[in-house]
Amino acid sequence: MNGMGNPQDLLSRLSGPLAPIRDRLSHGPEFRRVVPSAQVLEADVFACLMQSYARRFGVKSDGYLVSLWSQKYLATVIIPVMALSVIGGQAVHADIETTEIVVDDDGEPVALGLPSAFTTEEADQTASLLVSTHLTPLVEALAKRSGLSRKVFWGNAAHYLEWIVRQLPGKNPDFALPAPMTDAIRYVEEDGLRLRRRKVCCLRDRVPGVEDCGSLCPDRVKRIKP
Repeated sequence: MNGMGNPQDLLSRLSGPLAPIRDRLSHGPEFRRVVPSAQVLEADVFACLMQSYARRFGVKSDGYLVSLWSQKYLATVIIPVMALSVIGGQAVHADIETTEIVVDDDGEPVALGLPSAFTTEEADQTASLLVSTHLTPLVEALAKRSGLSRKVFWGNAAHYLEWIVRQLPGKNPDFALPAPMTDAIRYVEEDGLRLRRRKVCCLRDRVPGVEDCGSLCPDRVKRIKP
């Protein structure tokens, strides 16, 4: 439709610091488990994934574990979609109904399977398209299954979105996160340093053996603990 081929054609342009993003994309036949993204919204499929993930940590599945798992999922979707869109100059199709998630033996998302096409939208529309066609139904389902606030999951999404945009060629210093994650990441001055900080804690450190987010964490008590 635009002479650009498909998103997979851009993999060679993910070089230097962006090269690791290639590993977040599924290429050709998969020997690993592939789950259609839309099935993650289904209660039984999601419960199965979380049971596998809980075994990794030796815990029962709970809201804190869902938040940690969501960070893996969101990174797997947001980072490659934004990178390929910016490099290609048009938004990549990443509707939750047309993508697939590759998971490891513990149910952790490790790679994304994309449709082989771009949208007709410009690259600067990618974030808003992701919100409307993928992230909103996902966040609704995660909040329902976990009992956590939607703000936790939008904060998780905002972290990866804001981070990857600032790593890409031609990065826009005035990039504004789309609603409903508009103010989920902010910058603060502390001890002469400019630091990124979440507005809402992701609660990942409630999972045994998992550390908090350091200076990114909004909880001052956690940041100053010995």
